[in-house]
Amino acid sequence: MTKKDKRIQSLFRNPKSMRFPELDAILTELGYEKRQSGKGSSHYVYSHPDIEMLVVLVSHGRNDMLPEYQVRKAVQSVKRLLENL
Repeated sequence: MTKKDKRIQSLFRNPKSMRFPELDAILTELGYEKRQSGKGSSHYVYSHPDIEMLVVLVSHGRNDMLPEYQVRKAVQSVKRLLENL
């Protein structure tokens, strides 16, 4: 099992304890494009060219724990992406 696969499994297994840098790394590895909604904003929008679903993450600190609803939205998006591959 590759490091990428382990990260994806941890995302699916435990969405309640995901930190921003971890989820950012997973989404970036899977080919999501990250953009900041405004200069200096804490909102990051992720999109992937193969699916029509946006993931918005709000980070107020470097090791900020993400709210469960944001992680669940990311899980839905990743599952949809993996189904389309």
